[in-house]
Amino acid sequence: MSTPRSDSSVTRRTALAGLGAGGLGVALAATARSASAQDAATEMANHPLVGTWLAGTGPNDLQLVHWDADGNMDWQWNVAPTVTDGVTTYNDTVMGVWEPDSERGIHISFTWASRDASGAVTGTTTVDGYPVASDDGSSFVDDGTRAVVTLRDPSGAVTQEITGVPRVTGVRVTPGKPGYEEVLALIAAAATATPTS
Repeated sequence: MSTPRSDSSVTRRTALAGLGAGGLGVALAATARSASAQDAATEMANHPLVGTWLAGTGPNDLQLVHWDADGNMDWQWNVAPTVTDGVTTYNDTVMGVWEPDSERGIHISFTWASRDASGAVTGTTTVDGYPVASDDGSSFVDDGTRAVVTLRDPSGAVTQEITGVPRVTGVRVTPGKPGYEEVLALIAAAATATPTS
């Protein structure tokens, strides 16, 4: 016995053809996404800020930062406890990410949790910064004008946003040349420079 077919039903051949066309569309979309992801990866890998830098705002807070070609950021951070008003606070290791912001600039976001002596989180801090490499790629400056420091309580609620942070200067670290003299000279020069109007 045969089943009557209505004109509105989809034949197996039509369905397979549709799936084939749909599959081709998915394949093309995946190829386009893969190509654009590769373009972004190449753009990031060739960014002048990729590498390891000695950076800080002054002689007493120089630290190493590394911006990897995949958008990850590692920061050497002081994990020694601090005591304020008799309360000891410990800070977790800093981790972050970055993305290109311009040909020589990037937008960075890094964060850490602060803990009390029992290990309970007392809050978190997130910093958004905008370092820009020099023309020759040997140094960078984040003038602090676009930077934002966001403080959150243990539940994640924002308690304060701080803008207008100090200028951060960095120099590229290379084998045999850790950059201390160079970064300190750049920080000193910026401190004695007279602003222009």
